[in-house]
Amino acid sequence: MQRNNFDFLRFYFAFIVVIGHLIVISDIDDLKIFAPYFNTYISVTAFFCISGFLITRSYLNSSSFKSYITKRASRLLPAYILVILFSAFAFSLLSTHSFVEYFTSSQFLKYLSSNLFFLNFIEPSLPGVFVHNGISNPVNGALWTLKVEVSFYLAIPIFMVFIEKVKKKYIYFIVIYCLSIAYKYIFEYYSTISGNGVYLMLGRQLPGFMAYFVSGMALNYYFDSFLKNKKSLVIIGLIILIIERQIGIEVFTAVGLSLIVFYVAFSFKGLNSFAKYGDISYGIYIFHCIIINTVIHFGFFERHNPFLVSLAIIIIVLITGFSSWHLIEKRFLKRTRIDKQMQFLPV
Repeated sequence: MQRNNFDFLRFYFAFIVVIGHLIVISDIDDLKIFAPYFNTYISVTAFFCISGFLITRSYLNSSSFKSYITKRASRLLPAYILVILFSAFAFSLLSTHSFVEYFTSSQFLKYLSSNLFFLNFIEPSLPGVFVHNGISNPVNGALWTLKVEVSFYLAIPIFMVFIEKVKKKYIYFIVIYCLSIAYKYIFEYYSTISGNGVYLMLGRQLPGFMAYFVSGMALNYYFDSFLKNKKSLVIIGLIILIIERQIGIEVFTAVGLSLIVFYVAFSFKGLNSFAKYGDISYGIYIFHCIIINTVIHFGFFERHNPFLVSLAIIIIVLITGFSSWHLIEKRFLKRTRIDKQMQFLPV
């Protein structure tokens, strides 16, 4: 694949999520004025568009299903397991419970088991941890997207069996896209009329986001056509995104967002070597929430200038991401010899 700016895009979207969560979790009025400029939902769904493209290509370039799964596991699991184990054991020091109460609690065991299997929604909290942070927060709220990513990783071999058998592949992509949009709106409708949050949670599973993944998948198959017409297509993408954001719908947003993201990915050659010192995006994504929550726990926002505290958090998050890449992620990737172009930040 030709040189691209996916490293830059991964970092950019991860950074937007960090700032967005910093504003929401801290609940500081001085920071809330910046909230409209850091939309975490757009960033997360942009990641899904990129994932649809890169993971499809990774699967097609894998010599076997085992090779594909090994590559995905090597990229995803080492740092993820670390953040779960670190949170589960280190935060016992911050809990309002005694060590005995903490480690014998069913909530602790439930957190550990469910989160290690990406089922964060089953138990997002640890016993007595961050209970006085001001607003209701899971220990690491950003991890819910990884469940969606993993579901896509496991589903794509099945999708590819059907895609490879269809001559007019665009029809397959359109059908999947429409089913995804229908799924999302059906569950949102039932959530609204019933007031039951379970429907909303169900709508935030893989089928509800498949429109974004399939948009990225389609770009993989029609890549040459995209490159020839990318200047016209990015204008169409911008128009779609602006209109649907204004009227509050999400029907063609996945298409529009994909066209914008991939235009940036394959333009602006000066950004090609953005991550030459390290691909820190995954690290800052999976660690940032626990860093923000810890800072709030110790009352730094209450005692110090919120902007200086926010700057300190950003610096710590960046250092953590850098350390995660060089000490953990890169080492496992070298062992499996993953092509760097196929690495992807799961969100």
